[in-house]
Amino acid sequence: MKEPERPKTVLFVFGWLVVGGEETEVRLLAANLDHSLYKIEVVACLRKDDMPEQTHEQLRAMGVEVDTTPYGLSLEDTVVYLADKIPSYDIVVSCQNVADLYPALERLHLRPPLIEHGGLVSEALGGPKHFTSRYVGVCRTIREAAASRMPGREHHAIEIPSMVDLKEFNPVRRSAMRRQLGFSDDEILVGWVGRLDPKKNVETFIRAASIVRDHCPHVRFLIVGGPDAFFPQYAQLLRALTHGLALDSALTFLGDRADVSDILVSIDMLVWLSSGEGMPHVLAEAGAACLPVVATADNGSIQQIEHGVTGYFVPHDDPQAVAEKIMLLANSPTLRTRLGRRLRAHVEEFYSVEAVIPQWEKLLADVLAERIARGPTGLFSSFFQAGFECSTHRIRAKSKGQPDRRLDVIASTKHDLYVENDYRQLHALGMRTVRDGLRWHLIEPSPGRYEWDSALPMIRANRRTGTQVVWDLLHYGWPDHIDIWSPAFVERFALFAGAVAKVMREEIEAPPFYAPVNEISFLSWAGGEVGYLNPWATRRGFELKAQLARSSLASMKAILGVDPRARFVHCDPVINIVAAPDRPQDRGAAEGHRLSQFQGWDMIAGRLWPQLGGAERYLDIIGVNYYHNNQWVHGGSHIDVDHPLHKPLGKILVETYARYGRPMLIAETGIEGERRPDWLEYVAEETRAAMKAGVPVEGVCLYPILDHLGWDDDRPCENGLLSMEPTDLGRTLYSPLARQIGHEIKVTEAFIEHIPGDSMKRACLEDISQTKGPLAI
Repeated sequence: MKEPERPKTVLFVFGWLVVGGEETEVRLLAANLDHSLYKIEVVACLRKDDMPEQTHEQLRAMGVEVDTTPYGLSLEDTVVYLADKIPSYDIVVSCQNVADLYPALERLHLRPPLIEHGGLVSEALGGPKHFTSRYVGVCRTIREAAASRMPGREHHAIEIPSMVDLKEFNPVRRSAMRRQLGFSDDEILVGWVGRLDPKKNVETFIRAASIVRDHCPHVRFLIVGGPDAFFPQYAQLLRALTHGLALDSALTFLGDRADVSDILVSIDMLVWLSSGEGMPHVLAEAGAACLPVVATADNGSIQQIEHGVTGYFVPHDDPQAVAEKIMLLANSPTLRTRLGRRLRAHVEEFYSVEAVIPQWEKLLADVLAERIARGPTGLFSSFFQAGFECSTHRIRAKSKGQPDRRLDVIASTKHDLYVENDYRQLHALGMRTVRDGLRWHLIEPSPGRYEWDSALPMIRANRRTGTQVVWDLLHYGWPDHIDIWSPAFVERFALFAGAVAKVMREEIEAPPFYAPVNEISFLSWAGGEVGYLNPWATRRGFELKAQLARSSLASMKAILGVDPRARFVHCDPVINIVAAPDRPQDRGAAEGHRLSQFQGWDMIAGRLWPQLGGAERYLDIIGVNYYHNNQWVHGGSHIDVDHPLHKPLGKILVETYARYGRPMLIAETGIEGERRPDWLEYVAEETRAAMKAGVPVEGVCLYPILDHLGWDDDRPCENGLLSMEPTDLGRTLYSPLARQIGHEIKVTEAFIEHIPGDSMKRACLEDISQTKGPLAI
């Protein structure tokens, strides 16, 4: 079940999404990057009421996802939102020195490569750079400014100019656009294009227009662009200046336009008088339209314009000098044509899509290639592991008057009787680490009285075979004489866990591993929210989740009091929930349900409800449980591997590790029927993809390893490697899965061997050792 190759995802993070060079750049990248290799999405962090929607609409019309959720969030909440969102992307590109981004990255234990894109020198000089893989300046001065902030790696500041799509500038549309604007073919049109921002010095253009009008009445002027949301009063001052100079009939304010390329091919020259810009994107657009340019010599414009060859430079605040160059060009069609064609040739060579896209593709490939792969740290005896289904919960009677029945899958599969044979058979297949269960309801048949007949044979088989076992202490079931909702439940579970630790310390020399409460999130939903499992409650899911987390914490403290060497695996499903594409109104609810998967772990870590007693040191090892139905459309069907909305498991592993930075394994995975080998192939490939992205996955546990009878209907569930019925010679193998296991062991071992082992292992251990307390390495 090999998942189709999917393009790498690139998230552009904008401070605000208006109309400008960087917005044009992302639009052209989305249109021209190889779609089989890269997919672009956008998130914008700030919006003011008077900001234009033009770029939002253009990108969405192209099929680019534009996430505006942060518009309704505070700065602090935006940081949290970005921290949740960023890890699932392969690359992040920051535009406009986004203030929210670095604080979000600081929260993560694994970060995608960050490319910063700067259009101003001030942006390049602002903000930290320690997470920045590359800084892209659109002109030489911006690149140099960024390099000054990156000592020792100045070469990671590079220059890639903003690009233009020459196909958008079609001179055939000149006459039609002039008619649309109300101008004849024999009038000279002088244009200015950009947001109405004081640093762009539009007032000098207007004063120059007044001088030209007095000498060349056939010249008309256009200002294309709307008010800058941060300086709205500037647009009003410009209109007042125009009226005061009696230019209303000669100068037209067009506002924001989506057809700038057609406007440019309809005019005769462009004027640009800015100071403190980066690379004025509109100058390249003017060249694409074969226009001569009158401009100030400012940063990027020096690279774009050659004085007297492709245009003219003028002083920054000199309306007379500007007017003289305008009149020179207005009175010489031949000069306009010569300069415009030369600028067009310059743009074709340096600023066209054909020239710039290869630079972006190389940049993206380079930063992806620099991600450091990380392998397992040697926490477990074998990477591929086996899990014995050990559920002991009560099943509700199907009809009134019948008693509920206790499920005991260990007994029904006779694993308790053939445990040593089972362990040895798995050893022969290369699986030396297993998950198994201690059945609380059998060990504590009455309050405070412990009987070990059901546990000791399994523990001693563990010792005799040298099998490494992660022992489940509460796998959905508990003794009938205990009320799970009562405060006493926490104390009783802790006493049971402490008693187990004493027996284990006496019987086993190796440090023990425990899974205190299996699937806190799932059990609280199934047993507390929808009444599917015991205790069959509804609308009490969060209450049950808190109770289970409190119990898990109490059990760990009790065990550590007996054996400080103990390690703990906290297993819960990882999920993905998305809104149907035709129901965007469901996105918030879908994302809220998706994020709820982390509540159990967050409680253990003390991040949520710290009054429960959680702390980071208790979140020892994270076990993610993943099956084919762990993804679904909100209110709809499940999302399988071949579904277009499917999120690769590798990305889910990256997201989870980025959030916690703890040792992690796939603690449960499997499927029924003939898909078993294909499913393992998919999970193994995605696990290797996660390790390649920097996640030190510790192992993959096939669960359940034995076929068994279904919980609800007693139907045969053929989802294991080994048959349900044992013999003295061993259980029957499902050969296709056995062959796939052998193949994946070889492939994964070869993959791990090519990871720089010692340095990566040290890095992993350093990450883990940052957690202080009894669980620290």
